[in-house]
Amino acid sequence: MPSLSRLTRPLHGPLPALPAALDRCSERWWRWPPRVRVLAIVASVCCLLALDQWRVLHVQQRWGGPARRALVAVEDAHVGDHPRLRTAALPPAMVPPDAPQAVADDARLALALPEGAVLTRAHVSPRGPAVGLDPGLRVVPLPVPPGLEIGAGARVDVWVLTEGPDRSRRVAQGRAVLAVSTADGDDPVALIGLAAGEVAATVAGLAAGDVLLTQAPP
Repeated sequence: MPSLSRLTRPLHGPLPALPAALDRCSERWWRWPPRVRVLAIVASVCCLLALDQWRVLHVQQRWGGPARRALVAVEDAHVGDHPRLRTAALPPAMVPPDAPQAVADDARLALALPEGAVLTRAHVSPRGPAVGLDPGLRVVPLPVPPGLEIGAGARVDVWVLTEGPDRSRRVAQGRAVLAVSTADGDDPVALIGLAAGEVAATVAGLAAGDVLLTQAPP
């Protein structure tokens, strides 16, 4: 088999010559006593381990210390959903101080949680969607008109439509949409943060006629 002989040919005959500097280092190495060679190997391994540990500590100091465990969303979750979570080790700078290590089986989201985001206690607050509101605001559910595509974080104006002389009146401007929920077979309902005076005017408008939401610029 000519091909096999060509492959094994380098295994026969004298060894290839080493560079002169490497040859001198090899002779000097073998002239050392065995204990000195063992100590040199141990010292080299210790130096490599120390350098690796120094690299790890340098990275940890850059990101705030050793990695911390946190719960991360597996997929986008909306207000009222039970989130699907996984445990991940993240740099401390990426983990909020109020990130829980576990959640109850029946926990529901008070705030939307996008995929890859870290869960915080505010996300599962018993206050519900009002957890992120200013203390002077109240959460009011209002119907979303057909054709209006809004979601959490959008800004809307609230108009009251009546049969009187002033058929339309804006009672709230640029208010944040906290969440939009859609029950089976029902029209979507938006949770809006309104001030106390706006809540009274909106409820009165619902009793007297109709309330219309229009999307406002951000």
